[in-house]
Amino acid sequence: MPNFSIGLSALQTSQFALEMVSNNISNANTDGYHRRTLTLQSTNPDLVAGFRVGTGVTISGINRVRDSVTEASLTSVISDSSDVEQLLNIERKIESALLTGDNSIGKQLDAFFAEFTNLSASPNEPAQRSALLETGKQLSGGLQDAAQQLTELKGNIRLQIEHEIELLNGDLEELRDVSFQIFKFEAQGIEHNNELDQRDAVLNRIAEVVGIRRNEQPGGQLHLTIGHHSIEQGSHPSSLSVVESGQQLEVFLDDSDRPLAIETGRLSALVEAYNEIVPAYEEKLDQIAGELIQSVNRVHSTGIGSAGSFTNLVGNVSVSQPTIPLSEALPDADLTAGELTLSVTDANGDRQIHVLTIDPDVDTLEDVAAQLSSIAGITSSVRAVSNQFQITTGADLEFDFAGGVETNPDLTLFTGTSVATVSGTYTGEPNEELTVRIEGSGQVGSAANLFANVYSSSGALLSRVNVGDGYEAGSPIELDDGVSIAFTAGTMNDADEFSTRLTGQPDQTGILAALGVNAFFSGTDAHSISVDPTLASQPERIATGRSGEAADTSNLSRFIEIADATLMPSNRTLGQFASEMGTEIGFEISSNTSLSASLTTFKLRLETERDSISGVDLNEELVYLQEYQKSYEAAVRIIQATDEMLSELFRIIG
Repeated sequence: MPNFSIGLSALQTSQFALEMVSNNISNANTDGYHRRTLTLQSTNPDLVAGFRVGTGVTISGINRVRDSVTEASLTSVISDSSDVEQLLNIERKIESALLTGDNSIGKQLDAFFAEFTNLSASPNEPAQRSALLETGKQLSGGLQDAAQQLTELKGNIRLQIEHEIELLNGDLEELRDVSFQIFKFEAQGIEHNNELDQRDAVLNRIAEVVGIRRNEQPGGQLHLTIGHHSIEQGSHPSSLSVVESGQQLEVFLDDSDRPLAIETGRLSALVEAYNEIVPAYEEKLDQIAGELIQSVNRVHSTGIGSAGSFTNLVGNVSVSQPTIPLSEALPDADLTAGELTLSVTDANGDRQIHVLTIDPDVDTLEDVAAQLSSIAGITSSVRAVSNQFQITTGADLEFDFAGGVETNPDLTLFTGTSVATVSGTYTGEPNEELTVRIEGSGQVGSAANLFANVYSSSGALLSRVNVGDGYEAGSPIELDDGVSIAFTAGTMNDADEFSTRLTGQPDQTGILAALGVNAFFSGTDAHSISVDPTLASQPERIATGRSGEAADTSNLSRFIEIADATLMPSNRTLGQFASEMGTEIGFEISSNTSLSASLTTFKLRLETERDSISGVDLNEELVYLQEYQKSYEAAVRIIQATDEMLSELFRIIG
């Protein structure tokens, strides 16, 4: 009897093949779709009259065409590429925050110090003082803006981390669901290629966020890990959470007590940016601002503007605990043990110098205030509400911390009737105690062999000046470093002597800058730096000199020297450090741009390689379509021929 099963098997197989080809064609542009192929197998033959006669064809499998090595490499490259792209995005925002070109922090620093040079050429010009203050405001404003943008960037990164984890947890839940379907169909022997495609697509989405390693097992099972942690694919989906630990963010997987080691992917870049990259540039900005504030304020606090000395000064820094040692109350200040010199000038212009010894590890702010208050005419205290340091004088007195010379030295050991006075502006650096000892006796301006010998604090003879015959009483005698000495008419006796102090470093401790006394800047870091409000409203208080004279520019050179001083790490100037900060982020952007281009090229190559294997080629599928169509038509002819044979047989029998 003719066998319909052979034709039917061919018909069914061809029809199934046509449907498979049609499905391939319809999904030619479906992302993540792997083309399908059929595996055909002959059915077991029948034994007829000693011969084995074939019984047709059957479908033994529907295969996803893929290369597991290429797919695993592509998943890895997706993670690396996403990591670098995210880093680039953040680094470009950091570069924007730090400004570029003429608006960079380095350029603003150069412009700021250049204004001190301009002011030294015309110290009495109000417009030039205003220009200096305006440049200072632009510099402090630039630092503030940069710091604020970095703070906002860090906040946005935190929000993006939480958003990425939320999306990632959704993908992990989908991974759990599709993996469960794969396991179930595998156990039931049901084809599950669609679910495998879906799982690959989910894994690549996960890889964009966090780097994963995939180890494919026989039967379609996967072993997935993030860092050293396995991802659950069973009944309970894995999930990530973010926890703030101090100033750092840590990511945890499931109930693990160890932070997740994330190596690649967007989440890795975001966490690295939040924990390391952005804080590093925030720290650099704070270093620049902090050193700028301290250095400029150290010079400004020990100078005097054209407005002259002070009757009242209030520091712009609030000290929360004035009763603890200064080193603890002002932990960010650069304080050292040493001398603080206060100069008090009366209505006659007589200037007296008072020296305080301060140890920041022992003395409190109240101790310093008590030492100052022990000076006649000086009152010092810590304001009760604001905890700001304040110094005031009595009537007809002024004070400053400019050091210099004491006009009327202590003449207790001077037995003659001549009176010695000291004048000038001391230009030396060290603090020096000069001793003047008389050699010979007689009348000033007429006695023979009458000299004044000037000794340093170490006992070395510095000068031997004639004050006898040939000297005009009262005329100043120039010594070294801008200091002059004069003697009025009268007598001198041999071995008469007096001492006078020359102060080149009025504040060896750094306490004035730390407290913001007579400061140029207020604040402590890049967020808080600004030009002191009192100085901004009174440009004449810019400390151009040390004498209070309108033409005195002796202090401006000290400001100018700050620009070339190697105050920053690795012996860098402020300008060099700021410029290198911009160069550093520029180098990182350039490096990561090249790396991103390389990874993108590699990714495209892997995608091309994957598509050449797994993708749908419409021309190829049309060939298959025609092939299976002809097979279908041939199978129909077989059935028709079999039917005709049976009909003829029944006609003959019937």
